[in-house]
Amino acid sequence: MASFPKRQHERGIRLKGDTSMKEYDLLIVGGGPAGLTAAAYALRKRMETMLISTELGGKTNYEFTLPGLETHLVIDGREIVSKFRSQVEYLDFARYIGKVTKLEKVVKGFAATTDERTFKGKAAIIATGVTPKRLNIPGEVEFLGRGVSYSAVSHASLFIDMDVAVIGNGYPALQAAAELAQIAKKVNVIGVPKSHLNSTLGRRLQESGKATFLSAYEAKEIQGENSPEKLIVTSKATKEQTEIPVKGVFVELGYVTDTSMFPRLVKRTRDGRIIVSAKNQTNIPGLFAAGDVTDVNAQQVLIAVGQGANAALSAYDYLLNLK
Repeated sequence: MASFPKRQHERGIRLKGDTSMKEYDLLIVGGGPAGLTAAAYALRKRMETMLISTELGGKTNYEFTLPGLETHLVIDGREIVSKFRSQVEYLDFARYIGKVTKLEKVVKGFAATTDERTFKGKAAIIATGVTPKRLNIPGEVEFLGRGVSYSAVSHASLFIDMDVAVIGNGYPALQAAAELAQIAKKVNVIGVPKSHLNSTLGRRLQESGKATFLSAYEAKEIQGENSPEKLIVTSKATKEQTEIPVKGVFVELGYVTDTSMFPRLVKRTRDGRIIVSAKNQTNIPGLFAAGDVTDVNAQQVLIAVGQGANAALSAYDYLLNLK
């Protein structure tokens, strides 16, 4: 590990379309909260680091606002992530803007390949995040961040005494509805099968008196001016349309992990998340993972920040003990 901020010396495998050679102590794939935090910590530890991502900031680039909402009431981790981003984005020798198409185990380390270049590192951190499953209906994109949310954990507290809708087909939707029922005036639960309502959580929601269940309906459109005002749903049996007054729409269909770059490299859960230890270590020595892409309990910015720091420090310990 060389002293920072000297430019990394060139060595290792040959790069695509370039006669130069580079090898790093640590490769970080992903530039969201976890990846940026990992990069900042790695650079502080004087590790020769390369962060590779299509963008810097991840989901913190998208701000959630509501009409009349005072921004100082929202604590979302964006400020701390912006500080890590400002540390990394001007270091052109420590970050590369591009999409990794392949991440693989090679002799004495790992190789990350983009369309134009290949980078090699002694250790690597996967921090590629997740993408929420979308409804793909009119109004969803238009009101994204302005009343449409994919995380009740993050935004439920903003909808005090308001009418909201939760759209989903499983237990995550019931969890979101239960959280909102403590805050909102009314919670319309769309698409959750009746069989789920016999669960402990389902019965608790029914007993709350705040939840209305439309199990045999599907969402068709979100309408409004500056923010959602009504949700149009259609009966699956009769195709009859119903308008539901709402101020917020929570889409709880789950998340998709992009594992195309490493389809069989690491052990994952049934839904595709990378299984990590308390030190954010995967089943492959020297390969770590952090943030939403892991089997973390909740997809939260501050949790991803902590995981990114933990992964970087664990990678540092790994490199210190590497023969």
